[in-house]
Amino acid sequence: MRLNIRQPRNALLAGLGLIAILAAGNAGATLDLRNASVNRLDNGLTVITLEDRNLPVVSVQMLYRVGARDEVSGKTGLAHFVEHMAFRDSVNFPDTGLVSSIYARGGEWHGYTWTDETTYFATVPREHLDLLLRIEADRMSRLTIAATNMEPERGAVLAEMHMYENDPTSMLLDGLMFTAFLAHPYRNNTIGWESDIENLTHDDVVDFYKQHYHPANGVLVIVGDIDGDETLARITELFGELDKSEPTPLPVTVEPVQNGERRITLHGNSDTRQFMIGYRAPSANHGDFAAFLVLQELLGGGSGVSFLQNDWGTSVHEESLLAGAADDLTTWYPPSAEDYMFVIGGSADAQFSESVIEDEIENRIAMARLRPVHEKTLEGAISRTLDELVFDVETTEDAAHQLAFFEGLRALDAFLNLPQRVSAVTADDVLSVAQNWLKPERRTIAWYLPDDELTSVENSGPSGIHPVNPTVIPALPLDEQPLAAPSLRKLSGGIPVIIQQSDISPSIQLQIVFQGTVEGVDAVRTDSPVEGHSTITYRRRPGQVGSAINAARTAIEDLKIDQSRARADSTDPETRLEQTFMQHMSATKPVQTAPVVPKLIVVSGDLDPDAIFAALESAFGAMQFGPSPVSESPPIDDGELNVALGFPVAQAQLGYITAAPGPNEPSYDAMRIIQYALSHGYEGRLGKEAISKRGLAYYIDSRYRSDGKNGWITLGIGVDPEKVDALKTLMQEELQRLKDDPPTVEEFAEAKEYFLGRARSAAQSNEELANALARHWLWHGNVRTIESLENRLGALTHDDVLQAIPAFISGLSIVVAE
Repeated sequence: MRLNIRQPRNALLAGLGLIAILAAGNAGATLDLRNASVNRLDNGLTVITLEDRNLPVVSVQMLYRVGARDEVSGKTGLAHFVEHMAFRDSVNFPDTGLVSSIYARGGEWHGYTWTDETTYFATVPREHLDLLLRIEADRMSRLTIAATNMEPERGAVLAEMHMYENDPTSMLLDGLMFTAFLAHPYRNNTIGWESDIENLTHDDVVDFYKQHYHPANGVLVIVGDIDGDETLARITELFGELDKSEPTPLPVTVEPVQNGERRITLHGNSDTRQFMIGYRAPSANHGDFAAFLVLQELLGGGSGVSFLQNDWGTSVHEESLLAGAADDLTTWYPPSAEDYMFVIGGSADAQFSESVIEDEIENRIAMARLRPVHEKTLEGAISRTLDELVFDVETTEDAAHQLAFFEGLRALDAFLNLPQRVSAVTADDVLSVAQNWLKPERRTIAWYLPDDELTSVENSGPSGIHPVNPTVIPALPLDEQPLAAPSLRKLSGGIPVIIQQSDISPSIQLQIVFQGTVEGVDAVRTDSPVEGHSTITYRRRPGQVGSAINAARTAIEDLKIDQSRARADSTDPETRLEQTFMQHMSATKPVQTAPVVPKLIVVSGDLDPDAIFAALESAFGAMQFGPSPVSESPPIDDGELNVALGFPVAQAQLGYITAAPGPNEPSYDAMRIIQYALSHGYEGRLGKEAISKRGLAYYIDSRYRSDGKNGWITLGIGVDPEKVDALKTLMQEELQRLKDDPPTVEEFAEAKEYFLGRARSAAQSNEELANALARHWLWHGNVRTIESLENRLGALTHDDVLQAIPAFISGLSIVVAE
């Protein structure tokens, strides 16, 4: 359903003075990337540091200029395979110490491989910066890459590949790129072809590592509560003696001009007909890059230039040119070192033929090619594009990623001056890029159709890289003040409000939380931070928060409680497992009736707390707060449940669910300690055995869930169908081992440090802060503090953990397969 737009009522924000106060913000305190210091060591390593005092955390990003573009036929997937091996062992961090030591300090880590780059990143409490630097020094020069680890890691890589094969969007994107690029290695898919992965040798992996992992090919970025000079000195000490080599060059192959439409049709088990239409598009260094971002916003809508946040496409907005041309429409335009792709994706109802959808989209694009955009429309698109650039950087990890990513593309100067370039885009610029890049004869079309529909279906602009001469804009001064503590207040009608002042980013997150599953407007999210709740969320610049509050108040009148949580059974194994979990957690029945009243309001960002509270009081103060009680959850029987999909799948799912204490029960923390010992991310007893040693899985989704009263612990694991029995046996063995060989005192201490570290470093963006504050209030009824967690964990004993083990291992195993 769509939100009905109405004029604000008298009870809503009406005074220009109040709106002006809300718009003021604190622009001088932003985490400004232009404050970053760029240095290069004698051996070629690029080092970028950026100091920020908002939170006692530090983020490190280590990027290498190597990706799928640097692979040859028969050896695809090498860059990604090396990335996997680089999380295993090194000389100074054996036995997966490259990752387990980060978890043990309360940190979080990850990495990814893409066409142009391979990157590794982690965030920890500031006192553990040296650990991350030593890890990256070892990763660069002292990986062990043992031959005995090849087969387990091959299994993990293939499990990851099969996970993507269950996703039509991933398969469609691979087919599109392989069809669009005839010569350039951008046609390579990042994970590689299965036959290539199966035949990669130990020598292949070692040689690729030695060729591409060295200082001159690397970019090291550190952002957070650091001393820049001291950090640079330590980096020089750890990395300065490493040998210098030549950096990996860009591919020599130039993609020929595309002089005719290309297309590909794929078939699979999907219930829907999906498509992608791709056009060659300018690189991050190209003179057309800024104008193309604005064109994307006009056509459908962008999401900034953060590869991490793009997730294969941004949904088109209602005022865009493409709106309504097909279902589930998205646009995707990732920054790249050389000209890459702009992709329009979506789905189509069976009543519409492929040609009807394609012609309708082409007709919309033709409008952008025919005449300049209206001045007011252009101003709106530029404003929204600038907003998204702000939303790209809300955490130290965001900042580190963006600095490393664009320096990796050799486009850092162009990136740092991108807001000025976007602001200068003209209507003629947009017309020119639309005419040069979006010609119909230079499109590539890909369709993914259900199996029952088995039927018969160049370079788009100036080639090469066009550097931009940047205009130097003074950076904002360094913000030396840490974040203030959040405040808890109540509106006149009793609705609790939590306000978190954070000037890391000049943006604001407004989150309205409701008990039960609500529906009625597009802004509703059912993936609430807490089970049994829904949210309406708005992310805005400070000057737009008044309109967001108005929109939220209007939207609430269209909401209704969804009394039935039933949903059609999904054919996707991962989604079906989640549905099965929800069936066993379905005790929470909403009894609230109209009018729907918020249970909690959270606002986080660059704001004036008093002005925000006054605005919320004006909009919501008359609403009477009256949350419904949460019912008891029924017991979960132990045993095994098999869910049959009725057709073959590339990857099955293995799950486990057990009842757990609610957040305010005495054994809550003990249960979380046991969960950490068994599985956290890629580690824990089960993670290390299943992923690192046996290659049975790629990742384990281990969660504690609660509606504020009841609790559950769930495990979700993607597994190749032929490995289900082996992984199920291993999971049962590890559950039993918790009883026979309980978590040690050392595991107990490590888990406590992990939870304390994550409490300090996990929530940084306005969305993360709002989610964490909402979750803690809904679980514990108060505003979270580190001190309260320290007190709880300090009172927890090892014996408390041992006593909770029998309840933890009395759960239900679930297999979702053919």
